[in-house]
Amino acid sequence: MKIKYQKIYSLLKQIPNGKVTTYGSIARKLGINPRYVGKIPSENSHPDIYPCYRVVRSDGHLGGYTIGLKNDVSTLEIKKEKLIQDGVLVIGLRVHKSDIVELA
Repeated sequence: MKIKYQKIYSLLKQIPNGKVTTYGSIARKLGINPRYVGKIPSENSHPDIYPCYRVVRSDGHLGGYTIGLKNDVSTLEIKKEKLIQDGVLVIGLRVHKSDIVELA
């Protein structure tokens, strides 16, 4: 199980600045369930090193962002601001589809 954590964290570092990827993209790359992918970044204690905020739902919705706190609207606003600072186009709580990349 620990190996999957390391692989997911490694993939997080590969997401280009100004872009996001989806839980599904990471899951396909590793052959695991997207829900499992969503759980691991929620435990990320180093979002500055492993930018878990650059992972969104397949429909572009921001999904969740816990940053060690309860996942609520205020944490989603933090995620939104981080993405905007990265140059990602966010409208409401959705990322524009042009900013979503499939991991190779």
